[in-house]
Amino acid sequence: MEQTIEQIQNDIMSRMQKFDFADQVFILRELENFCGQQADEALKMEYDMAAMEDMKDE
Repeated sequence: MEQTIEQIQNDIMSRMQKFDFADQVFILRELENFCGQQADEALKMEYDMAAMEDMKDE
């Protein structure tokens, strides 16, 4: 998992080199928002699935 994350980070940074500094900041902020939203959605889905499992057990 750690290696995959590092590969993704390296890929992002190599792609960023073709943009000027202001665009890099903008892109990284957008990615930050996107990744946060994706993590929130994944956690929500996990929580919802756990709640459904609990309801089936009752």
